[in-house]
Amino acid sequence: MTPPAISPTGGWLGTILFVILFVAALVLFGIRVGKLVTLLQKARPEDRTDHINDRVGAFFKVVLGQSGVLRDPIPGIAHFFTFWGFIVIQFGLLNLILGAFNGSIPFLGENRVFAIVLDVFVVLVLLALVVFAIRRGIVRPKQLNSALHGPWDGFIILGLIFLVILTLALVETFEYAASSGAAWTPLGAFFSPLFSHLSQGTNVIAYRTFWWLHILTVLGFLIYLPRSKHLHLMATPFNVFFRSYKPKGELPLIENLEDREDYGVSKVEQFTWKQLLDGYACTECGRCNTVCPALNTGKPLYPKEIILGVKEALFVRSGEILGENSIYNKLGVAGIGADKTPEEKEAHHEPLIGGIISQEALWACTTCMACMEICPVSIEHVPKIVDMRRSLVMEESEFPQEVTSLFNNIERNGNPWEISNDKRAEWAASLDIPLLAENPEAKVLYWVGCMGSFDRRNQQVATSVAKVLKAANVDFAILGPEETCTGDPARRIGNEYLWQMQAMQNIETLNGYGFNTKAASNGDKEQSEAATAVATATAITNKHRTIITACPHCFNTIKNEYPQLGGNYEVVHHTVFIDSLMAEEKLKLLKGFDKRKLTYHDPCYIGRYNDTYDEPRRVLTVLNSNGVTEMGRNRNKSFCCGGGGGRVWMEEKVGKRVNQTRVNEALKTNAEVLAAGCPFCITMFEDGIKGVDAEEKMKVEDISEIIARAIETK
Repeated sequence: MTPPAISPTGGWLGTILFVILFVAALVLFGIRVGKLVTLLQKARPEDRTDHINDRVGAFFKVVLGQSGVLRDPIPGIAHFFTFWGFIVIQFGLLNLILGAFNGSIPFLGENRVFAIVLDVFVVLVLLALVVFAIRRGIVRPKQLNSALHGPWDGFIILGLIFLVILTLALVETFEYAASSGAAWTPLGAFFSPLFSHLSQGTNVIAYRTFWWLHILTVLGFLIYLPRSKHLHLMATPFNVFFRSYKPKGELPLIENLEDREDYGVSKVEQFTWKQLLDGYACTECGRCNTVCPALNTGKPLYPKEIILGVKEALFVRSGEILGENSIYNKLGVAGIGADKTPEEKEAHHEPLIGGIISQEALWACTTCMACMEICPVSIEHVPKIVDMRRSLVMEESEFPQEVTSLFNNIERNGNPWEISNDKRAEWAASLDIPLLAENPEAKVLYWVGCMGSFDRRNQQVATSVAKVLKAANVDFAILGPEETCTGDPARRIGNEYLWQMQAMQNIETLNGYGFNTKAASNGDKEQSEAATAVATATAITNKHRTIITACPHCFNTIKNEYPQLGGNYEVVHHTVFIDSLMAEEKLKLLKGFDKRKLTYHDPCYIGRYNDTYDEPRRVLTVLNSNGVTEMGRNRNKSFCCGGGGGRVWMEEKVGKRVNQTRVNEALKTNAEVLAAGCPFCITMFEDGIKGVDAEEKMKVEDISEIIARAIETK
């Protein structure tokens, strides 16, 4: 006969006390969560309800499968067991709570299989805590440090988790002993012999004592959790679910520029709710810091601090944002700052830009998106940085001095230099390349870009691309003076007005030749009225033709950002187009033509931004007898050349040069050629090679240049 269950509360008075404490903890938890949610509601709206199937899939893969954290094996595996242990232990907790009312979870409460699973996870969580403690207390990797938070919070959380599993193990042990083994659990059966000398009455008292300690620890954890950095436990599932499914290379559009009173973000409440949710979801793991090219070369940009800075700015201004009449202000709990030490209070001063977040940090960003690629919880760093740059540029006119001429030249000449745009096609004078105006029915438009048109080094690339297209008998043309800067550097630096002006001009030109692949959609919420007018005013029939370009920045802008203004085009990077020509046998090359050892650099704007990795390598593998010798950081882990985000036009005055750092990585492969697919990369790397005195060791060549030489040899 099974002995009756032992009441953990000791009677109805204990049960009433438990109910009071439980409800009080839920109220305190609810007030904090309600405050955090209300702050998100006060932010700018943003629609993240598309791609529901993808969102559900990402939830299972990233949240339940922990795919993001597992990319860093040791802490990742520890986090995996902690996460699932946390979930399984909650079922055990529910069973203990129901025990206060002489109940248990149906099918699980007295199930020995569940008891085994629960205790296995208790042990695994304990091992994970050991790993975390060693990592934080002994190894102490730099990426875990923060100017806004000391290490105390992490140790408090580790301590609370340890108390949860310790008290749970003791509850199981003494319940097993008090029930003479009827309440069987593996840990209870294993540890109870240690207390066999105690009387049953003593075991009952110990069981009830540790039950209360376990419940109070859990309730304390519940209250503390949304007030700590481990708020991410609650926010991450939502942040992953509401991740962006727009093209990765698409920055948000500022609509109705002419009628706006603000541009970009200078106050934290001007961010969207999803951008603020990023701060809640940040695990402070610092993976973004480890891959940032600016930080890794001594610049004052800590991507993690950008996200935490936004969160802290939100907390500092929470009382003002919520308003005097909010229930939180009336309760006296509107302020939710996390100041703990004088240093942290110092770090939390306003304003947002120039205070919590320095201007130097914003201008150091190359927009390479490595931080976003590695983030395990889908945080979006780059759009925040660009939004704050927009405020500096368009509201304060504060930007690096050398950028002034860039803006003026793009606006006046349609290119970054003091060169008339009428000279845009001079590089092709002897190549017999038709302008699109001369051959308006051409199937392919070669978008040369500013670098290919005006920069002497990259004119060689433009010439090589043209030779390749001719060898494959491609019916192509160029725009010549009708082409103007896509506006990419202006937009990344923060001059949205100049980008839209350039974009509208190019869209009108392309639509006039019938390149638009679809009419403007009335349901596209991000098209401005002016953009819709441009897109629909075109009378020429759309021909679904192809635009190719050797510039990843032009490629990304035309392909992913011009649709915001009504320009929808089929755009292909030249390496992808060449790969397709080879696959269709329209371009036959000498296999193994190039005997030199070469390595390949993945440009950020066709790599991480547009997931183009295989096509350039396939082409190079055909051309080169040795194939591609990879650098340590390649594909989606590629290290930036340092030229993105408008940085190619800015002076690099602090720390090491990003381009030299990447060149040194290439030199470690002992390659003779650094193959590239981007004019910015070519410019940066040639300067980098000179900077490290390696002109005799390595050359930089675009893939098209190697192919053109193979064609001429054949």
